[in-house]
Amino acid sequence: MERRRYPVDTQTFSKIVEGNYVYVDKTALIYKMVKDFNYVFLSRPRRFGKSLLCSTLKEYFEGNKEMFNGLQMAELEKDWVKYPVIHLDFSDDKSNNIKDIRTTISESLSEYETALGIENKIGGFNSRFSKIIKTANQKYGQKVVVILDEYDATMLNAIDDDKLQNQIRTMMTNLFSPLKKLDSYLRFVFITGITKFSQMSIFSALNNLQDISLMPEFDAICGISKDELFTQLKDGLQNFAAKNDMTVEEATEQFTKKYDGYHFSVEKQDIFNPFSVIRALNDRTLNDYWFGSATPTALIKLIRKFDIEMFDYESVECESSRFNQPVESVTDLVPFLFQTGYLTIKDYNKDYNTYILGYPNEEVKSSMANVLYKYTYKTQKNIPLKKAFIDFSKDDDLDKFIEHLKVFFYGFPFSMDNEKANELHYHSILYTALASFGADITANQETALGKADLVLKMPKTIYVIELKYNRSANAAMRQIEQREYAKAHLDSGKRIVKLAINFSSKERNIESYEAKEEFINN
Repeated sequence: MERRRYPVDTQTFSKIVEGNYVYVDKTALIYKMVKDFNYVFLSRPRRFGKSLLCSTLKEYFEGNKEMFNGLQMAELEKDWVKYPVIHLDFSDDKSNNIKDIRTTISESLSEYETALGIENKIGGFNSRFSKIIKTANQKYGQKVVVILDEYDATMLNAIDDDKLQNQIRTMMTNLFSPLKKLDSYLRFVFITGITKFSQMSIFSALNNLQDISLMPEFDAICGISKDELFTQLKDGLQNFAAKNDMTVEEATEQFTKKYDGYHFSVEKQDIFNPFSVIRALNDRTLNDYWFGSATPTALIKLIRKFDIEMFDYESVECESSRFNQPVESVTDLVPFLFQTGYLTIKDYNKDYNTYILGYPNEEVKSSMANVLYKYTYKTQKNIPLKKAFIDFSKDDDLDKFIEHLKVFFYGFPFSMDNEKANELHYHSILYTALASFGADITANQETALGKADLVLKMPKTIYVIELKYNRSANAAMRQIEQREYAKAHLDSGKRIVKLAINFSSKERNIESYEAKEEFINN
């Protein structure tokens, strides 16, 4: 089967079309959006297709009909009108001082001023931007389209610097301020970002700005839906399966575990990470592409600031007012983790209007664990344990793996263990280590009679694990059995093993463990 070209290095719609690259057709959703609304804000995680969406909008509003041949837009749009488009892209600005940020914005405005024949390029950003919009309207005789891509990129880079963030906010507020009063000059305004900053006047002044981020009808406007994967990308999935000696069903299962699981509304339509899917289809291998493309600076800064326990975010119950609130000086990680794509909607209770948030997929969960090790357990080397875990997944030799775990825990410096040592400390380390290997592991899994510390699902066996500190493995086993944690997994079709582990402050390691198999007749 002939391999198609995948746009692994461009997010420009015209290049994708002209280069005959794969394009997942979003134009029906784009058509609905531009017909339903005039002012739109869309929040999506980084590298989730926002820039491609902005580029597609630009070509549509500039009336480039030929670019849409063969796409849904060609059938839907009957009146192709050419509008002047002002497209400001802030996504590549990595500056960390206000002078450089100001220069970058000034240069972007200058390009439009030159194109429109505006000779007087002095004044504040608001007056210059206002003049650009008015001049474009007068020159072309049509209302103006404004596209602001990744408006919050510079503020996120300054997430730990309140002074710089306030300076940026003031400057950006000044830039965007004309949008409200120039309503009569504007056909459409589209703003993308990762987060919402409440003190930005762009959100308070534009009281008609429609936030479509959590609207079910626009779930798939960025990202790849299951239907799109199985139809528009079906040949790529077949090529991937053939290259990796899998059936298409097996390849689908791998893609689903690795890259699926994003939900952007209560209807929970499954959305795949587009950045990772496109690269996996192109390379015909599974990797942590999204996270590995560049560990976000803001996340690293917040990990250093907060004492994060990874399993605290595996299942978070909250109302939407918590996870969808604006991000300012971060005191609660949940809104930041949700808006940046590290958490997603896992469930919704209509009766109570509450949500369960959690890690969307294996890529995010394992990558988050790796980052935590890199920036929290800086001296810990876990490659030998990863190799031992891979062997464990094949031979199911628990005793051998426990010995590797002991070696792993002996690698922690005395100062770290002496300061933090307790049951939670070892619980967190073990969970984070296994999660970083891509293990199917759940912390604090609820059952009818309590919560199991860890549930580790291996290819042949499910391990129900209880941890104790300065107690005994026997005490841990009694708790597993008295609260019947293992019975919740008896219909899994796998062998069920109850694993009790006791950590000792004296040894700063696993002091003892017990393992018993659970049977249906128990």
